[in-house]
Amino acid sequence: MQSGELIRQLKQENDQLQFELKDLNYLIQLKEEELQQLYTSASKVSELQSSLDQNLYEFEQLHSKIGELHEQVVGVTKRESSLEEEMIQSIQVETAYYEMKEQLTSTKAALADLSFQLAEATNLYHQVANLKNKVASLESNIEIILLDNGFLKEELAQYRNANQSYIQTNE
Repeated sequence: MQSGELIRQLKQENDQLQFELKDLNYLIQLKEEELQQLYTSASKVSELQSSLDQNLYEFEQLHSKIGELHEQVVGVTKRESSLEEEMIQSIQVETAYYEMKEQLTSTKAALADLSFQLAEATNLYHQVANLKNKVASLESNIEIILLDNGFLKEELAQYRNANQSYIQTNE
């Protein structure tokens, strides 16, 4: 009678673990989609690459642990003595999942902030480049005006000399 009760309990626990596994697989699928979007955005911000790589590594570790849990759930009826250990691992995986979820939220916020800063920096860079072009153009115009001014002064000096020579010869 006790073994029948134990089998019933193991089946219930097995069903519960399978249900939790489905939920975790669904959450992993959602996280994989979010991670893919992060990779697309992260290509614009090299400072976050290291953080994203770390998150990916931890995500793969979580995925690996869930794979191990899946194998353990399939063999739970054959391994009654390992049931307690599997439950502990499930709690650790859930804890790791929530920690990664918090890190992902934090990374998304940092990515959005850096994207905004990058856009501002790009805008400032273009403004500086435009101002440099204007300054170069104005400097060129000043040089041309100074050359023209020098030529006009020379011509004026020649006309004055010619006028003075003319006045002296006519006197």
